[in-house]
Amino acid sequence: MKKILVVDDNSVSLSLAKSMLSDLYQVSAVLSGEQALRFLEKKECDLILLDINMPEMSGFETIRAIKDNEITKDIPIIFLTADNDPETEKRCFEMGAFDFIVKPIQKATLRSRVGRTLELLELQRNLEGQLIEKTKQIARISLKSMMMIANTVDKKDPLAAQHSTNVAWFAVEIAKRMGWEGDDLYNLQNLALIHDIGNIGVPDTIIRKNGPLTDSEYDTLKKHTAYGKNILQDMTVIRKAAEVAETHHERFDGSGYPNGLAGDQIPIESRIIAVADAFDSMTSDRAFRKKLGKEEILRQFEEGRGTQFDPAMADIAISLVRENKLEHSEQELERESDIALESSRLLQKVLSEYTREIKAEAARDPLTGLWNRSYAIDVINDYFRDKRHSGCFFMIDMDGFKGINDTYGHIVGDNCIVKLARLLKSVIREDDVICRIGGDEFIIFFAGTNSRSFASSKAEEIILGLENDPLLENAEIKPSVSIGISLTPTDGNDFDTLYNKADKALYYVKNNGKHNYHFYSEDTASTRPGTRKGTNIDIAYLRRFLQEQDTNPGAYQVEYESFKKIYRFLVRTQKRTGKPVLILLITLCGDDGNLPDTDKLEKAFTRLKKAVSSAIRSNDIGTTYSSSQYIALLVDSTPENGYIVAERIRKSFEEGGPLDVRMEYDIDEISVDLDKVSDEGKSEQ
Repeated sequence: MKKILVVDDNSVSLSLAKSMLSDLYQVSAVLSGEQALRFLEKKECDLILLDINMPEMSGFETIRAIKDNEITKDIPIIFLTADNDPETEKRCFEMGAFDFIVKPIQKATLRSRVGRTLELLELQRNLEGQLIEKTKQIARISLKSMMMIANTVDKKDPLAAQHSTNVAWFAVEIAKRMGWEGDDLYNLQNLALIHDIGNIGVPDTIIRKNGPLTDSEYDTLKKHTAYGKNILQDMTVIRKAAEVAETHHERFDGSGYPNGLAGDQIPIESRIIAVADAFDSMTSDRAFRKKLGKEEILRQFEEGRGTQFDPAMADIAISLVRENKLEHSEQELERESDIALESSRLLQKVLSEYTREIKAEAARDPLTGLWNRSYAIDVINDYFRDKRHSGCFFMIDMDGFKGINDTYGHIVGDNCIVKLARLLKSVIREDDVICRIGGDEFIIFFAGTNSRSFASSKAEEIILGLENDPLLENAEIKPSVSIGISLTPTDGNDFDTLYNKADKALYYVKNNGKHNYHFYSEDTASTRPGTRKGTNIDIAYLRRFLQEQDTNPGAYQVEYESFKKIYRFLVRTQKRTGKPVLILLITLCGDDGNLPDTDKLEKAFTRLKKAVSSAIRSNDIGTTYSSSQYIALLVDSTPENGYIVAERIRKSFEEGGPLDVRMEYDIDEISVDLDKVSDEGKSEQ
């Protein structure tokens, strides 16, 4: 049974917490931070529930003491407090708290947050245990195993066979001239053997390409330094393994990659290997040229001295070339004469995992199991390299995600992310690509079609899917999604271009009421066919909201409740009299199609409200929908009359003079289940 320590100076709060948890956990309770520290000196616990405001020693002082103790620093802590100030919550997380619960505590909330925290920590410990075991295995790899790994990586390019062993030999020769010896030489040799191990993660089509790389392909190739760093970051038997794998393409003048390091900022081993790497490239045949002659090699080292290469090491390389030190035998690299059978078996396991499972898992988001951004970039760009140009690119963002985390905690937020991921997976086909790019943002690439009608149907399937199966049940916050769409080849033929344009379309949706989708165009506010005029989903959403008996998400739950009751009254009146009710949704946007800047929008919105007041009748109703939208209910009005009213509003709005803001509107007739509304509304009469 898991052990929980509750720390609170209020004995009633302690008793309440114990009664809520004692049937599931072994609960201990103390009245102060000092007592908590004494308790932890003698006993273990799996989780601490800690009050913030306590006399003598506050919760913040207590957590600092717990985190400073090597024995107790990893115990997860959930703060309990009546202070719901965002700054207090921020400070809690900055000090290392795992979660934050606001008093008064509800039993269901406490049990849920504690249970999910312990489950998550158990999973984390299991993963850490697996990582430690794998690290121990990797640490047993011998020099021969390193050479076998190097040779396996080199075989990805038939023209680069023995590249790593060649680099290792020349690096050692340079280091010898610098006075290195013993273990330093041996470590450098191993570093050189595995410096390109990150090439395991680079597509063979790029490594083996017969000719110069495109900019996109070169960007993909450059990722091998990051892959190498990730693979070797836990290796301890070879000093600086991850660091050298990451930095061996830095240039002495700071123009290299990935970090633009210069001079002595670059590890000395990386500077040596950079010279040795260039030497092997010059003395080997490549797909696009034959190996260079001696004079050309000397010229390139002279030209690269102080720019590409460390001058001192370039000078040594020049000396070695002039001495005709251009070849070597593999025996010069030997230090160990035998290979343990276990080492060979381990090597095969490491290679197998990194070329299949680990490579695949490294490309997956750990929370949702979807592909990550880097994988999506590679796959989508590969799709275009194969001369295929038809596709729909979706940027998807959850509306209201911050409110979920703030109100219900990050564990509930994570559950919403997982549930949304499950919905998105249900709408894709076998050849489509879906990934989570971070936070509450996702990408879907629908391959093989650029049909606007197809994209619209998929966007609506996602949006309406959340309405039929909300991410949160019985909650005040009901998150929706906003979607930006770009199409290929119209909007681009590579990941970055499609991403940027879909992001602009998403930005338009976010600033125009959310809960919708929009296609990118040069006029990002245009309402081309296929976008459903940009507001139809909003109107459908409004109708659903106004029919619901329970409180709805966002601003509606406070600002619109009276509006909702008036609406129901009008619908009941409609039932009795048969007189129609129209809903008019007005949207403001800039002349350039984008959302106006704040000052222009505020002035325009003030003018719009005056225009609406002067144009509608006393029995009509109006209220704000968003920062750029206004709703009006027109009683006893036909669609024709509705358009007359809307145009009257537009005329009044434009008479105020130019603001670089234009008014758009949409009109729909209310059509609902009148019996349902009537029954629900009886208590409100």
